[in-house]
Amino acid sequence: MDTTASYTSVERLAAAIREHLDADGPWRPHADPDRHAVELTPATRPPGDVVLAAITEDAALDAVLGYARARAAEQGLPLRLVHVWTGHGREAAGVRMRPESLAHADLLLASAAHELGMPAERQILHDTDPGAALRALGDHAALLVVGASPDLHGHTARALVGRTACALALVVPRPPR
Repeated sequence: MDTTASYTSVERLAAAIREHLDADGPWRPHADPDRHAVELTPATRPPGDVVLAAITEDAALDAVLGYARARAAEQGLPLRLVHVWTGHGREAAGVRMRPESLAHADLLLASAAHELGMPAERQILHDTDPGAALRALGDHAALLVVGASPDLHGHTARALVGRTACALALVVPRPPR
């Protein structure tokens, strides 16, 4: 298997995170190219006892699920799938989509839980600011896992780096096989 693309995207993500963080701050990034992730660990122990996986309909979904499942098992913690329902439409390839319904958000989490193949809690939050909602959840978590682009372009991922109470794992989509 050629992992060059994975290593490159994770290295790019780690570099973008380092640029975003205060060099003297409490956060220590650890790149894990084999798992397509960069995990930021705070200097103090995270406050919670659950691993959170932020679920969205994007290319990182499978990678987020896989990383969160593995880290929850390694830490012996329950896994909670979370989705922030904004009630707004989103834009895809320049086309404005209609607003997501609450039923769609519930179906998204149910599908992710089924794909996961193991028990997981599910939680939908309603907030117009996904970053703020996930930061609030992170106050009671051991780890928050989110999808990210290799250049850290996403608004939500940027809003979380260096600003959560818990450890934060940013996962890039796996390259096509």
